[in-house]
Amino acid sequence: MKHLILGALLAGYATLATAEDTQNMRTFLFIGTSNSAAWEMQISNPSDRATSVKGGIEALGGKLLSYYWGLGNGKNYITVSLPDDPTFIQAFYVSRLGDGLLDDYEMIELMSSADMAEALSRVPEIKAHDDLK
Repeated sequence: MKHLILGALLAGYATLATAEDTQNMRTFLFIGTSNSAAWEMQISNPSDRATSVKGGIEALGGKLLSYYWGLGNGKNYITVSLPDDPTFIQAFYVSRLGDGLLDDYEMIELMSSADMAEALSRVPEIKAHDDLK
């Protein structure tokens, strides 16, 4: 259903993602807590939400990597790869805030261990120019 985490309602942004954007992707973990209205919709229409979410994300030039529910906490955990376009990523996140179906929603950018090693190698460079002390 398009109203649930990262659903097809994002199709309005489809024109923002182009073939050039997909060359460099960034990976994100979205964590959402559905409210009672969302749960009522899900109970009245039980289905595998990953299917509809996948179509919406692919239409935007992204890729659904995983979609899980946390049994016991009611949260859903969705990982996606999105085109490396900061304003697109911001719009992607913000698009979920106004639908009235989430009590809590957060986005965490994930990075590979290799990317972390590269970032760590640059820490001395940053510290050498750290004027925030």
